[in-house]
Amino acid sequence: MIKRTFIALSMALALSVSAFGQGKDPVLFSIQGNPVNVSEFVGIYTKTNQEKADFSRSSLEEYLDLYIKFKLKVQKARDLKLDTIPALLSELEGYRRQLASSYLVDREVTDKLVKEAYLRMQSDIEVSHLFVAVDRNAAAKDTLTAFNRVNDYLQQMKKGSASFEDLAAAHSDDKTAKETKGYIGFVTALLPDGFYAFENAIYAAKPGDILGPVRTNSGYHIIKVHSSRPARGEMEAAQILFRKGDSPEKAAAAKMRADSAYQALLAGANWAT
Repeated sequence: MIKRTFIALSMALALSVSAFGQGKDPVLFSIQGNPVNVSEFVGIYTKTNQEKADFSRSSLEEYLDLYIKFKLKVQKARDLKLDTIPALLSELEGYRRQLASSYLVDREVTDKLVKEAYLRMQSDIEVSHLFVAVDRNAAAKDTLTAFNRVNDYLQQMKKGSASFEDLAAAHSDDKTAKETKGYIGFVTALLPDGFYAFENAIYAAKPGDILGPVRTNSGYHIIKVHSSRPARGEMEAAQILFRKGDSPEKAAAAKMRADSAYQALLAGANWAT
């Protein structure tokens, strides 16, 4: 069932780095015609043992014996067609996700980002933006058009030929900009997915800075930073909503209902009721 190549085993034990550099990757052993190359064995040996991977003969031979037994069990499972049973496939996928997190997550980078997020969450940043929409996956022609458009607005601001607020009200693709002139208010890390560049820009800026163009998943932004303050954290709120309706009469009636409810609450009425 197993065919070992003694020369390949000797190479693995010796760990000839130059051999890999020259593109040589001999077969270490095979099971029912399925080869296991030296590179595969060395890679899994290194990942498993990490700092204890001293590549001594005894260490390699011990791990080689374990790896052969593992491969034999895998082959036996295939012979029994265990890899077609739905319950086992689901369990295997769970193990795969657990193992993947160990290899795909860079611990050093993760620690850096956690520290960065913690420090940023100590401050709220007051911002406005002028937004030009273009999807992240848009055609290159559309992306260039959007970039040129937002860059033109930025140059007008820098030259002083138009104010940030006027340009935002007239040209921003943010539907609220006509009323708000691009004003967003105070925001705090962590910003939504796809807005990391936006977050980086505002937390590195000073009050009064105009930044851009900044690319997010939604499009391009010109950002104006107004101020910063110590973070106030999150608050939970409830509301009783009275819609104004589509006529002055309906709006006046809604206002009266809202006033009545407000006075009732001040007098001790139950909020939930």
